Amino acid sequence: MPIQRLIVKPLWLASAALLLLLTVTASFAAPQRIEGFYRFGHEVNTVCTGEPELCYWLVDTAPELRAKLRQLVSGLAPYTPVCVRLEAEISAQKADGFGRDYDGSIRVLELIGSCDEAAVKTRVTIESLLHRRWILHSIDGVELADLAHESGFDTTAAPTKVPDLDFADQGFVSGNTGCNQFHGQARVVDNSLILGQLATTAMMCDGFAGELELQLQLLYRNPLAITFDGTELILVAVGTELRYTLRDWVQ
Repeated sequence: MPIQRLIVKPLWLASAALLLLLTVTASFAAPQRIEGFYRFGHEVNTVCTGEPELCYWLVDTAPELRAKLRQLVSGLAPYTPVCVRLEAEISAQKADGFGRDYDGSIRVLELIGSCDEAAVKTRVTIESLLHRRWILHSIDGVELADLAHESGFDTTAAPTKVPDLDFADQGFVSGNTGCNQFHGQARVVDNSLILGQLATTAMMCDGFAGELELQLQLLYRNPLAITFDGTELILVAVGTELRYTLRDWVQ
């Protein structure tokens, strides 16, 4: 009898492990050929595809395929989207860690190649901006210091804060207008950045800082057409161009 119990228990454990394996495997849909945008950078390793676009965290993909995907973005600025054609399995099940911020998981089975040039579309998503801080460099091509001078303000009294936008998980955005801090939600729809109602501090600012804040507040109420190349962010609304450069926080 003791020998029989020793035999039965491992068989039960093996059956349970097999059932768990089948359950995990079944969570992926059948393999399909897709066209989407691959992005890689700090805390980002995703493929975005479909209409409306959904983004999936890369999982269970062979090292050689991961290396080929990385090669496609080698030499480009982090988070630059590259259009690719893949055979892959997609799951609505979210991966652990950073994968929880996305719509599900993707297992790449084959890298067919880059998209045909005619099929490549310029597309920006909120995922392109996450975990990055962008500082305002110029308005309509004029740097802020020169803009203050052209507007008749004393350049020695320039804003002590440089206006910025800082995007975090789940589309949370924070920053300042050169005077007050703000935070709220951001989303990207049809290559336009839309800032929801922003909560702000209420300091009074004189001079150029006050004028700059008023202009930015008015622009942020509108959809902002967005262009993004990985290191520079350009927002345009009501005929005004805001140009931001990448400037991550230094620990």
